[in-house]
Amino acid sequence: MDCLSEANAVNNKTDSLVEKVWKAGVVGAGGAGFPTWKKIDAQVKTVIVNGAECEPLLRNDQQLMAVQAGEIVRGLRLVMNSTGAKRGIIALKKKYTAAIAALQAEIKEYRELSLHLMESIYPAGDEFVIVYEVTGKVIPPGEIPLKVGILVSNVETFLNISRAERGEPVISRHLTVTGAVRNPITLELPIGTPIQAAVDLAGGPSVDDWVIVTGGPMMGEVVDNLNLPITKTTSAIIVLPTDHPVVTRKTRSMDFDLSKIQSICCQCDYCTLVCPRALLGHNFKPHIVMRQIAMGLPIPNSPGITGANLCCNCDLCGVYSCPMNLPIGRLNKQVAGEMKALGWDPPPVLTGYTPPPRREYSLIPVSRLTSRLKLKEYDRDAPLFESNFQPERVIIPLKQHIGQPSRPVVKKGQRVLSGELIGDIDPGTMGARVHASITGIIEKISKESITIHAS
Repeated sequence: MDCLSEANAVNNKTDSLVEKVWKAGVVGAGGAGFPTWKKIDAQVKTVIVNGAECEPLLRNDQQLMAVQAGEIVRGLRLVMNSTGAKRGIIALKKKYTAAIAALQAEIKEYRELSLHLMESIYPAGDEFVIVYEVTGKVIPPGEIPLKVGILVSNVETFLNISRAERGEPVISRHLTVTGAVRNPITLELPIGTPIQAAVDLAGGPSVDDWVIVTGGPMMGEVVDNLNLPITKTTSAIIVLPTDHPVVTRKTRSMDFDLSKIQSICCQCDYCTLVCPRALLGHNFKPHIVMRQIAMGLPIPNSPGITGANLCCNCDLCGVYSCPMNLPIGRLNKQVAGEMKALGWDPPPVLTGYTPPPRREYSLIPVSRLTSRLKLKEYDRDAPLFESNFQPERVIIPLKQHIGQPSRPVVKKGQRVLSGELIGDIDPGTMGARVHASITGIIEKISKESITIHAS
């Protein structure tokens, strides 16, 4: 069966799905929050569903693929129809057996759909890595998958696309609550739910002194305000002791990290040997960037230091390979930010990059990374829990995405229904709409957010 010919199952108008996704406020659920309407407003040859979920401890995507396989496949077919893609691939790990069985049952009638089973490596979910693993194509440095005729998006994004096609806006988020909690769980919560409520639903912390990491332990951020809201891009809430190495590494001062680089970097190249970008053949050498920093050379006018612009922020370089345990990824990110602030314009890149022969022997298993991070004791199941939890109050950020924040279209004291538009954005503007996640009264409106009190 050819999904492109099924007019009753999908909408044949190329811009119709784009418009519906824009109206629903769908953004990339993998973490970056790129407005999905903009991503799918293109013509591609292949669409890839990113189900790698490579960060340690996370369980969200694998369980969604098992219980929402039909919706995810429907979202994939809709995007294929909209973009003219002839091939749709769901990439996930071999060990996700329940998800594999559910997806195989859904795609068996569609010859243009297939599964790509991956090893459990980090960072398999990186767009550049997954495109190479699935298709053998290397995305040029500084480019995006569209450059090689491919569209990649996260599992939950395709679920939201399917819902958007039916007119359902994004008002909730699936996330894993794990780490030092009594009962790790995965659940769906209204956007704007306080982090504290999610932790309570997982039985509360199992340690006395603790902090929160939002997202994965490698690329996530430490937060100290439990009233901060869950957003469209919150994939996980990880509770960790305040003295855990993951927390210590993320909360050290930048001055301390800089002085550490300048004083004890041993000038080896182990960081480059495991760098996912270098292993794709990109001309990026983190050890050269570190040498430039250690010498105190100016940014961006020093040879080699501009390579930091190509860093994917996976943090493998410092966490896994550096014998001195230096914060290499954090410094790469800092240098890239400074170059952007200076208005540095990357030079044009060439094509024809070839991964080195050693690549397949240099990939890092997630199990070994989990041990290196000292997270083995927290590597537990977090079963998907069907929760009808409704918070008393939600704080909905007007900017949960790349681009411009939405503007309020409601007034203080106004009653709104769940799913009602509360923040709009002009058509064609890079950004995303936001909607009420609960029924209630608009309690507060600020430049950053809208607060709704349940009623």
